[in-house]
Amino acid sequence: MGWFGGAVGPPGATRTPVGARLLWRDSQVWTVGASVRAARTANGRRLAVFGPCAAVDAELNRLVESASPDDLDAAATAWPGAYALILDDGKGSLTLWADPVGACPLYTARVNGTAMWASSSMALASLLGGKPDTAWLAAHLASPTAWVPGRSAWAGVEQIPPGCSWTALTEGGSAIVPYWRSRAFTRSEAVDRLREDIAGSVRVRLDGRPTSSDLSGGLDSSSVTAHAAQRGTVTGITYHPTGRDTGGDADHARTVARAFPSIRHRFMPLGREHLPFTDLDALVLTDEPAPSTITIAQLFSQFVMLESEGASVHLTGDGGDTLFMPPPVHLADLARSGRVLRLARDAQSWARLYRASPWPALAAAWGTPGRLSGAPLLKPWLSTHTADMAEAVTAPHILPVRGHADRCLLAEARYVGRTAAAETQLATAFGIEMHNPYTDARLVETVLAAPSVDRWSAHRYKPLLADAVKDLLPEEVVQRGAKGLFAVDHHHGLRANEARVLDLADGHLGDLGLVRPAVLRSLLRRAMLGVDIPWGWIEPVLGAELWLRISGTATRQVRWKETE
Repeated sequence: MGWFGGAVGPPGATRTPVGARLLWRDSQVWTVGASVRAARTANGRRLAVFGPCAAVDAELNRLVESASPDDLDAAATAWPGAYALILDDGKGSLTLWADPVGACPLYTARVNGTAMWASSSMALASLLGGKPDTAWLAAHLASPTAWVPGRSAWAGVEQIPPGCSWTALTEGGSAIVPYWRSRAFTRSEAVDRLREDIAGSVRVRLDGRPTSSDLSGGLDSSSVTAHAAQRGTVTGITYHPTGRDTGGDADHARTVARAFPSIRHRFMPLGREHLPFTDLDALVLTDEPAPSTITIAQLFSQFVMLESEGASVHLTGDGGDTLFMPPPVHLADLARSGRVLRLARDAQSWARLYRASPWPALAAAWGTPGRLSGAPLLKPWLSTHTADMAEAVTAPHILPVRGHADRCLLAEARYVGRTAAAETQLATAFGIEMHNPYTDARLVETVLAAPSVDRWSAHRYKPLLADAVKDLLPEEVVQRGAKGLFAVDHHHGLRANEARVLDLADGHLGDLGLVRPAVLRSLLRRAMLGVDIPWGWIEPVLGAELWLRISGTATRQVRWKETE
């Protein structure tokens, strides 16, 4: 995908990245390898769209001709894709529209008095010394999905809030204005639009280049692969333990492949060399700690396989679990709206599903709805300093949505969208352009528009998605009840890499006072013995430690040159 950026200020010397393809030279806007389309008018207005976007050239030409604020706000989510809009009004003002999910994140910084912006926080950080932001890290460890206004993983670099426009004013200041608002559909309307949105999100990524896709056998990746297969040949990649390529996920993946002859089905056996916590020194520096940091050996082996298959575009199903399998946070909305009977029924359904008492869920719905999302009350591996710092810098997400379930879903989707951008940077190191259709703004907007009570079910697996793809996939795949879990691999990986992992417990995060090394080591040793631990909260800690250890290379990752 590459990245794009620019400077806003008076004409004169500035810096551009080596190898950049310069766009709008007089406005100091440039791009490195990113997908860019532009339109302009005779009176000097210029519009650019960065990232995959389904708009045709005629639509962009009409948009730049009108250039009305309402039209531009609507255009930021009008088409399938994950894209950002940039408008130069021809009078010295530049406006950026950050997508509502943050899948195409935008960042700003001041470098020697000049306002600069880019789609890579690391690129801007390289001009500021490349120092990590300790407060952002604290928030990341305490609550990864929380919004940290005015910051990013790098000191001095700020992320433009998703769903907001950022304008560099002619007098030298800047303004941030929310432009996106959630919508409301009936369940049937949401299902119909979801069907269209998934198809559009896949279609916009297909441009004739050799394409591959994850094909785990689950609903998310199977839907993406099937839509791609309807438009041409796609290589479907299925993981399996070495020596065991039948049963469960593998059989469902075969079922999908048989239904679509244009799928070239490839199996990737996973052995000891692919275990989590293996080859951690191979990590590549990204804008922030990437979710796949701990499983880097498996991910990089996949990229090598894709290279050998000739694929240059890869599609994933990442983000599907967030959208279509939410925790029962809608119980809080039922409690606040007085729908007591539905609240009691859903709480009982949840309790039967997990063989638990419904009373904790009911109590949380009335008093502490945050507990319904599954977050542990206490994180003893973090210091009190971390909790205090995180609380001081986090804030509610800027954009209003209807209720607690919507806020939780949007926060999770934004986390997945932003971190997916870091994952694509890992793929870029292998010449692979990776895409995550389930992080597209239109698709997330559609799911949010459905009533929250219809998004959750204790009786059906991913009901909203299942209904949207029931005519696309074989029935046995649509009706499946769950997908395979691989927590056992984490235990094996810990034991196989014991010394390396325990070393991570006492490092940069400990030096910064963010973690309690002794507690973290004790937790990891228990996991090595097979005790289940909250992996979803421990992996970000270990990933952040690894990221910190290579963060000092930021100033060498992007090379700049002086230009006029």
